[in-house]
Formats: sequence, structure tokens, C-alpha cells
Amino acid sequence: MKNILVIRRDNIGDMVCTTPLLEGIKRAYPDAKLTLLVNKVAQDVVTHNPWVDRLFVYKKAKHRAAHETTLGVYWQRLKIMLTLRRTRFDATILANPVPCKYSLRLAKMAGANNIIGAGEGNPELAHSFARSDFRGQHQVEHTYSYLSALTTTPPPVPEVSLFLSPEERATAGARVQQLLPGAGRIYGVHISSRSAKRRWPLERYAAFIHQLLADEQAQVLIFWSPQGTLHPGDVGDDARAESLLQQVNSPRVARYATASVRELIAGFDRCEQILCSDGGQMHLAAGLHKKQVVFFGDTNAALWHPWSGQYEILQTESGDCVDVTGEQVWQAWQKLQAQ
Repeated sequence: MKNILVIRRDNIGDMVCTTPLLEGIKRAYPDAKLTLLVNKVAQDVVTHNPWVDRLFVYKKAKHRAAHETTLGVYWQRLKIMLTLRRTRFDATILANPVPCKYSLRLAKMAGANNIIGAGEGNPELAHSFARSDFRGQHQVEHTYSYLSALTTTPPPVPEVSLFLSPEERATAGARVQQLLPGAGRIYGVHISSRSAKRRWPLERYAAFIHQLLADEQAQVLIFWSPQGTLHPGDVGDDARAESLLQQVNSPRVARYATASVRELIAGFDRCEQILCSDGGQMHLAAGLHKKQVVFFGDTNAALWHPWSGQYEILQTESGDCVDVTGEQVWQAWQKLQAQ
């Protein structure tokens, strides 16, 4: 194997769960050149990934900026495909562990050979995976199963991993020092979720932070997703984060605003332990191998739990995290701290 192409068109959490496959490919074929094609939303997850030799990033039309045209987005994508066509790939993996016609279309546009992907009996795939071909229960294990198409002795499944540059770490460190002067143990609280069932009430976050602050060495960074409002009339998480800061009213608590996934990763990197909801932020914390307490709504925890790092999952029979009590959160938090 000289050239291998991996295509993953999903978003943050899915891309984090694909990082073990990238490492596994390079461990199995250390001399191969690994090329990765992802969409713009997932780019920050794989920036600085040492297992990727070439990274190509395309943009979905729905994610174009205000100054960009749909035609311009498609033109940039065409230029990427023309560049990819100059390489003869010995294998191309469509890393979605379910059939994805869009990934297959990208592979064909890139002139890919020996296409491997999900879709039993699909004649357009050189190696098609049926549902029974995916091993394990977790998304990481399902995605990693594709390596069995390249080698009969795949390495053990690695951890999910994210990589920061020294400059990113230094910038985040200086920022935290400005927000929270002095030494202490820094904890992270991320309050956002797109799913209403994964959103814990703000007043309970405030009560939890007050419990943390009983330790005079504790400092807290509040994180949130700058996604605007969730529906008409919603105040948005910018306002929620400010409200939480006011409710807590402590110099040992600060908001850590983030304008990119890279900034969120760098901020999480400064934290010893994190409270958050299931979603992209949970997988980012797992990629940093952090301890975390996670609210799960009606998500399948066996399929989507944090792959790396120690964790406690809080999930109720109702599938709504509003039914999780403050005492349950505190007990889970302390259990992790003791490990």
C-alpha cells in the first residue's frame, strides 16, 4: 500500500471517533501516504494529526459563508477533486459505518480505486461491509472495522486523540491566567446541547458550581456553543452563559468564549475534569483523555459513550436529563475525582 484515501463527511463527534482508524492505518502501513478528505466542520478535529500526511477540506454548500456563493463552493470542491485524481490510491475507505451515497460520490469524483465501505452487495464497492461485518458496539469499533479490509492482523483499537500545537496551548494558558489569576484546580462546565433532552437546568449548574467552589483551590471555566438561538424566542446560550456567571458571582468562575472548535479544544485542555452533555463537546473531551461527567438524553450510550478518558454517564429512564438530580451529578463528579 503506497497511497490510501479516507473520506469522512460527518461532523465533530463522528470525526473524533474516526481518529483511531487513521492511527491504525498508519501503524499497519507506516510507509503509506494517508490522505484524508473531510468537510469544513470536521477540519478542526484533525488539524495537527500526526497520522495524516495530506488533508483536503471541502465545504458543504449549506455551510458557506455570507460572502460565498454556492457556485464558488462547488468550484473549490472541483479543484480538490482534480488534485486528488492525480494520485492513484491503492485503497479508499468511506469511513461512515453506514451506507453513504454522498461519500461514494466524492470517492468517484476523486477517481478512487478499491473503494471500501458500508453497503452489502453494492457493486460500486470493491469491498462492501454488511452490518454483521462491523465489530463491537461502539462507533469507534464500527469505524475501525474497515481496517480489516486492508490487513488480516489489525493493531488493537487505539484511543481517540486530538493534537494541539505548542502555540495553541500557550495562548490558552495565557488566556486562562488572565481570566482566573493565581494557581488552582481548573474544572470545565459546558452548558450547551442541541437536544432539549440533554440540557440540564441553569439553576442546577449554578448550585453544582457552588459545591465545587467549597474547595478553595477550585476554579471553573464556563463553556458554551456560540450557535445562536435554538428556536424563535430562545435567548441563546450566550445569554445563558452570562446568566450562569451572574448566578454564581465568584472571581473563581469565568466564561471562556470560543469562536472555533480549536479554541474549545485548547480551553478543555486546561481543565482537569469536565461536566457536559453528550455531543461533539463530549467527544472532544474524550479526544483529550479528560475525566468527564456526561448527561445523556435518549442517546444509545453503548454506541456513543466517550471512548477515551474516565467518565460517568448520567441517563434516566425518561431519556430527559432534567430528571437527573444535583446529588447524582455531585456523586458522579466525586467518584471520578477519587479515581
